[in-house]
Amino acid sequence: MTLDRLKEYAANGGHLILGPRTAYADTEARARREAQPGRLAEAAGVTYDEFSNLGAPLTVTGSSGLQLPPGAHALHWTDGLRPQGAEELAAYEHPHFGRWPAATTHRHGAGRITYAGTVPGPEFARALFPWAVPADEWRPALPSVTATSATARDGRRVRFPHNWSWEQVSVPVPAAVRDVLSGAVHPEAVPLGHWDVKVLQEERP
Repeated sequence: MTLDRLKEYAANGGHLILGPRTAYADTEARARREAQPGRLAEAAGVTYDEFSNLGAPLTVTGSSGLQLPPGAHALHWTDGLRPQGAEELAAYEHPHFGRWPAATTHRHGAGRITYAGTVPGPEFARALFPWAVPADEWRPALPSVTATSATARDGRRVRFPHNWSWEQVSVPVPAAVRDVLSGAVHPEAVPLGHWDVKVLQEERP
C-alpha cells in the first residue's frame, strides 16, 4: 500500500515531506478513523484533531532547526498539529493558531518525516525545501537547477539534473559522468540548455 511504502522510504533513509491533509481519506474518499495523518501519525511523531481554512496569510517564524526569512507566511489551510515526539520547526504568529506548530520533523528509522501543516508561502517554501534536501556536491546551489538520482542495476548512480530557466547553465560535477543518451563524457561540468534535462551515469574509476 502507498502509505506503507512512504513509511518504508523514510525508514530506509529518505526524507519524507508531508503536506496538510496527507492520508486523511482512504481509497473511497472516506475519512480515516485512526489518528491523523492516517497510518503515518506514529512514524511522523505528530497528529491533529482540528483544522481550519485561513482567511488571510499568517506570518510564520522559524526555530533553531529551521531559519525562516522575514515575510515567511502560511497560506490557505492549517492542520492543528500536536507533536507526539516530533520537533517543532515553525510556528504561527497568531493568538489562536499560534498554539499549534506550522511544521514539525521527526526521525523515523534511518530517515526523517517532516510534516508541513499548512501550504507554505514562497519564502517559507524556499527555506523549508533546501533545508530538507541541502545542496551537496551533486546538487549544486544554482537557483534554476534541481538534481535527482537513482541506482542502476550495475550499482552505478544515475543523475538527472534539470534546468528550470531560459538561461543556459554549466553544472559542476565532482566526478566524470557520461550522457546516457548522447554518449558524451563530461569530466568536470555538464552544460544544460534552457529547460533542459540530462540523464547521466557516473563513470567507473
